[in-house]
Formats: sequence, structure tokens, C-alpha cells
Amino acid sequence: MTHLFALLLLPLLISCSDLTATAKNDLPPTNSDFHAAPNNDQPPAKVLVYSIGSGFSHVNFMGRVADVLAEAGMDVTTLVSILRDGVGDGTTKSKVVHIDANKEAFEMWNTKSPGDVGNVFRGASDDVSGIIAMTAHLRDTFALQCKHALTKTDLLEQLRKEKYDVVLAENFDYCGFGLAKVIGAKTVVTVSTSSISDHLSWITGTPTPFSWMQSSFSGGVDRSISSRVRNLVAFAANYYFNSQKADGATAVFRERFGQGFPGVEEIIANSSLIVTASDPLVDIARPTQRKIVDIGAIGVRDSKPLDEEYDKLLNLRPRTVILSFGSVAKSIGLPEEYKTAIADAFSRFPQVTFLWKYEEPEKAAHVNGIPNIIVRKWMPQNDLLVDIIVITVRWEHHGVPVIMVPLFADQPRNAAIAKKLGFGFIFEKNDLANADKIEAALREILENDKYATAAKRVAATIRARPFTAKELLVKHVEFTARFGNVAALDQDGLDYPLYIYWNLDIAALAIMILLSTVGLSLFCLRRLFCSSKTPIPSSKKLN
Repeated sequence: MTHLFALLLLPLLISCSDLTATAKNDLPPTNSDFHAAPNNDQPPAKVLVYSIGSGFSHVNFMGRVADVLAEAGMDVTTLVSILRDGVGDGTTKSKVVHIDANKEAFEMWNTKSPGDVGNVFRGASDDVSGIIAMTAHLRDTFALQCKHALTKTDLLEQLRKEKYDVVLAENFDYCGFGLAKVIGAKTVVTVSTSSISDHLSWITGTPTPFSWMQSSFSGGVDRSISSRVRNLVAFAANYYFNSQKADGATAVFRERFGQGFPGVEEIIANSSLIVTASDPLVDIARPTQRKIVDIGAIGVRDSKPLDEEYDKLLNLRPRTVILSFGSVAKSIGLPEEYKTAIADAFSRFPQVTFLWKYEEPEKAAHVNGIPNIIVRKWMPQNDLLVDIIVITVRWEHHGVPVIMVPLFADQPRNAAIAKKLGFGFIFEKNDLANADKIEAALREILENDKYATAAKRVAATIRARPFTAKELLVKHVEFTARFGNVAALDQDGLDYPLYIYWNLDIAALAIMILLSTVGLSLFCLRRLFCSSKTPIPSSKKLN
């Protein structure tokens, strides 16, 4: 209970002034420092995209960002810090530079992935204890890899000589922000490969009304006290999860360059732009600020023609369903009773082919003898035009209904969006042990056309948006490369102490005035009442 309240109160104990004490020192130049030339004289912007090679979704999104900027004519280099084999670079259009893996960090990530720290398949989907349990593991792994990157002095010197206009770094691994400072980049763009997190909102001064704004780690919030308390706890957990990783990166840079090196939270707070993987058409509406650019649809690549193998698989039966839990929480980590129940439920649909992403197909004994279940270590999910996807991540751009099985982190929030927009529903992970419930969920989404209709409508609205995600990204990065930090985009009040930011001093003054007024009124009434009493003569008292 002590730890719970500590987490709950954590954001309220931090003064925004701590994050920006040296906000005007040593950070990317303002527009007054940046002399823009006419457009026709501008050379291509030099851009460095920092990507942590830890998982497919992160690498692919950052790679897609790099490709779009390169296609627009910018001189783009992707710096990939490798933590995992097989995830690739995510980019085909930009130049690529690798930082090899630190041996210890590589072993920490691959022998005990974040999804294995505590079993993310058990417990309530909005239980934040699992994410808290993996925080130290992630912090230490990223810190080791970041420290390893700083040993590459020749590489860092080469990057410094490139004189990059912009560095785009992701707020999953915070090392990229410190590297941007080390190599002397003119300006920094913060990239979130999900919707803007609670931590990122807090340190950048983005308004977050806790009473109704769903936390990144929350499955929803309503007017009830219990729901709002859970939402606050989820907010505190998200802040703790990210601030620990940020502090770990800051410690690495200060160990190398001294205590005067700015904290990575400070660098982020002063970044020129905040680019997120959110899409306003399919996300929960929230207050924002001028620096935020939502480009969620940019992460979706065009489908490629299928090879002969997958073309045949999709034509084996009238309908096809994909089951995938992503690259962090792996199917091989499912409890055995879950695997058995899933296989049992799938066997009840002989006219449906189930493609199950299973990392070790040779060990999938639970599917033996079930002809309509096909397991693959990897599959081209983006290219497969299937009927349903049972998944943990966002999939709204593909026009396919989903059964969302939220496990941890921002997955409960993503699932709530699918339910709200009608193209899917939430299936609790604890129910994966119940074959009857799995069967019922599959029949509901297979036989009810409303989900497919909603999915197609959502995908159509994304395609028809007034400005494409590519346009938004390219124009904003071009602008940032030319002008750097623009003061008009800075959020006022970021350096306010909390008592001013929340008007607590005014509230305290109002309470003091109210109490003084009530106290004075009671005092006056008491005096008036006492003085109005007629004294009783002493002679009458004797009688």
C-alpha cells in the first residue's frame, strides 16, 4: 500500500521547474539563432533518425519515418542500436549506421525479454504491477547499451562532423536524446511510437485532465471514484516507468560528460516537435499543444504481393484468422492451459484457417492433429488480407475487425479504442484458459457483420483524411530543419512550480479568506448575542 500511494503521489511531488532549470542553456538554437535562407537556396535537410533495435514495431515505425523523409529529398541516416537479432533496420530508403550490441545488454534483452519479467499473460489487463516489475530490467538494459554507444568515439566524431539539422529520437530508449546533444545537432524532434504517454505529456506541459483523460496504461475511465483512482495509479505507473529509463540515460551521459550535461527530460521538454504514432481519427480526443504532430497512419506500409506459400494458405478455407501477441509478449510464453484452450477452440471451426504466430513451431505440440491450425515463427501480417485478427496491438488501418487481448502497457488503452469505434471488442487475457469463451468470441465477430462494417469505415476515414501523415511529417521536419526551435511553439508555464501551475496558492488564499470571514462572523455574532442578554438583579437571584 505504501508503494501504491508513493506512485500515486509521484507526479504531484515533482516541480516542473526541476525539468527546465537550465532550459535556455546549451540546447538547440532558437529561431533568433537560426538564419534561414530562401527556399530555393536551401540544401537538403540533414536528418539523423535514432532507432533502438529491440522490437519490430519500434524499428518499423522509426524506419518508416526515415523512409518518408528520404523520399521527400532529405539526406537521412538511420542510426540503429542493436539489441536483438532479426528485427532488421526498418528502412530501405535511408543510409544505415549500426551500433553493435553490448554483450551483457544483448543477453539481458534476449534471454529474459520484458514480456518474461513476471508473466504478462496472467492477472488483470490494467494491473500495472507487471509493468513496474519490468521497469528496472528495461532501464538497466538500455543504460548498458547506451554506455556502450558512447565508447564508439570514432563513430560519434563522424556523426558530429555531419552537422545534422535534426535528430529524431524515440522516447522508448532515451539514449538518442543525449546523443543528439553530444554530436551537436541543431535541433531535436521527440518521437513516440504510440500515442503521447503520460510521462511525455507531463514533462512537456501538455494538459492532461486526470478526471476523464484515459491514462496510457489504463483500459478506460468513467465518473466513478474507483475508476478515477485506477486511472491515477496507471498515470503514476507510466510516469515511473518512463522517468526511470530517462534517469538511467541521464546518469550514463553525466558519468561520461559531467554533471553539467542536461538531463534527457530537459532535452525532450525543449525539443522542437513531438511526433506521435497517434491518429486523431482513431484515438481518444484529448487536449494538445502546438508542438504535437500526430502521424499514426505513416507506420502502415503498402501491402506487397504474397509469395506462393501464403497465397495457398489464404485459399485453404473460406475464412482465415490470424493470432499474434506481438514481439515482446511471445506465444511460447503462454501458460500451457492457455495454449490447450486456444487450440481446442480453434478446432471447433473446421472451415476457418488459423495462422498462429508461434516463435518455436517445432515445440507447438498442442496443435498436433488439428489441420486448420498453422503455426509460423513469422508471417507477413501487413500483407495478409484476412477476415479477423486476434491481436494485442493497433490494427485499425487495415479495415479488418479485431479481437483485442490487452496484456500490459498501452494495450488496454488500444483495446478500449477498438471497442469505442466498434471494429472490435476486448477479450480478457485470463479467459484464454476457457475454450468456450474463446469460441463464443470468435463466433460473435465472425457472424456479426457490424464489426467488419465498422472496420472498413474506420480505414476509409483514415485514407480520406484532409492531410496525409506523410505531408504532416515532411512539412514539419522541413520547417524544423530550417528554423530550429520556434519560441511561439513553446508551451507557457512549463517552468512554473506546481503551486502556481495548479493555482494552489490562490486556492489556499481563498480558503484562508473564507475561514477568516466565517471565524470573524461567528465572533461578531457571539459578542452580539452575549451583549444583548439582560442581567438578572442580585435581589431576584436571592428570592
